[in-house]
Amino acid sequence: MTMSARDRVAAFWDDHIEAWFEGEDRLAPLLERWFDSYEGVESGKPTRDGFPEPYHGDLRGVEHTPRMVVLGLNPGQYRKEFQSRDGIFAREIKEEYGSYSRWQTTCPYNRGPWTDVMGRNRYYRARLEFTRNWLQDPGADHRDLLIFESYPWHSTRFRGRFSPPPDVIDQFIWQPIAELPVRDVFAFGRSWHTIAESLPLDDAGGFDAGSSMYRSTAAGRKVRVHTLPSGQRLIVVWQPGYAGPPSAKETALLRDALIGAGSGSQRETPPRARAEAPGERLLTQVQAAP
Repeated sequence: MTMSARDRVAAFWDDHIEAWFEGEDRLAPLLERWFDSYEGVESGKPTRDGFPEPYHGDLRGVEHTPRMVVLGLNPGQYRKEFQSRDGIFAREIKEEYGSYSRWQTTCPYNRGPWTDVMGRNRYYRARLEFTRNWLQDPGADHRDLLIFESYPWHSTRFRGRFSPPPDVIDQFIWQPIAELPVRDVFAFGRSWHTIAESLPLDDAGGFDAGSSMYRSTAAGRKVRVHTLPSGQRLIVVWQPGYAGPPSAKETALLRDALIGAGSGSQRETPPRARAEAPGERLLTQVQAAP
């Protein structure tokens, strides 16, 4: 039986992170290209002192198939006490959950011990609230939300030139997304507008706040739509000085503009799911590499 893209990517990262815990820090050529694609400067300089975190959520759909996909930039600041080889999260993964993919189903950055030390996770909570608003389901929880990082290694800030390899993004992000029952994928912040333009995606247009089809009053807010290889839509939303999701009221206006007034949940079968994507052979080669 052919392994799904979601299972294939999850298995790849489970093996890679397990090897990293055992002291292996070499990167296969495909990952080297990904790591080198970001030229972080000053506080944006990336580190491999912590384990990579390519996604957050139940990628395999072990407990629940995600209904919302959001794209992030990278996992953020490296915290030695949590993300080093002998850190708290490393021990959780190795001793309690057995794999990165299983550990990620527990929403580790929105529970203790992370919140006991770091406080409320505003980044995650804002995206979870957006999930509830977009799906029009107040009961949606962490199992419904899947976040992919465009760059899986840590840095204090995401600051510097980033030229993601299209084939890498395709097989590690676009291919798994193609298997999920979502119509729209969301990314917030101007940085994602730049990233989307650098990738070979079809530009489906967009609109600005205050336009005839988008009655938002958020000054300077822009919405751009790109078509993913699967036929799903990538919706990039940003405005000056803010890189987060819109409020409940603004989300309703965005839904009306993108889907139509009175529309229901976005959950549906993707327009075109790919049984075997072009990058599948490359990922197999990486898994076989020393």
